Amino acid sequence: MKVLVSGGAGYIGSVLIQELLGRGYAVKVFDKMYFGKKHLENGGYGSRIEFVQGDIRNFDASILNDVGAVIHLAGLSNDPTAEFNPKANMEMNCNGTNVLAEACIEKGVCKFTYASSASVYDKGLIGENELLNEESKVEPIAAYSQSKYLGERILLDLSEKNDRFCPVILRQGTVYGQSPRMRYDLVVNTMVKNAFINGRMKVFCGGMQWRP
Repeated sequence: MKVLVSGGAGYIGSVLIQELLGRGYAVKVFDKMYFGKKHLENGGYGSRIEFVQGDIRNFDASILNDVGAVIHLAGLSNDPTAEFNPKANMEMNCNGTNVLAEACIEKGVCKFTYASSASVYDKGLIGENELLNEESKVEPIAAYSQSKYLGERILLDLSEKNDRFCPVILRQGTVYGQSPRMRYDLVVNTMVKNAFINGRMKVFCGGMQWRP
């Protein structure tokens, strides 16, 4: 089966694609390619990766003609970029999600995984240490968390209207670790980088804050 990964050339997608290929799937990457694709082309997978450059807001349903499942990672992926341009953030993370999901319904692609965010709970810097699940109260306040939660609602509304469309929503915590398309704006990666460069870790807010 061929899997389409939107945002597949990014931090998470670059690792995910290696995992999919290692399990025998063919992969189609849909991405704006802001950071290029050499880090994926150099992996030795050759023709098992197909690249489609484009904007998720203008997704063409024909791209799904040979696809059996979609993993949706595309969009703005952190608070600073969302706050810098809230309009673009909403267009990509909400409208883009809707465009892609409706294209899947049109083409009969039922398996759809959406990368949401644990920031929709917004427990703050000194929130209680508690276990949350999909029934827990959400309180998205920032532009990024609001857009991710609205993306969730779009998918759930579409699934209620289309019995065969089956989205899986993952509210991811703050990701970290090595990737072919590395990011150092993520808190754990930043702390590790600074530890190597400066020989010490800088902890803000008195070390009392938590990260999911």
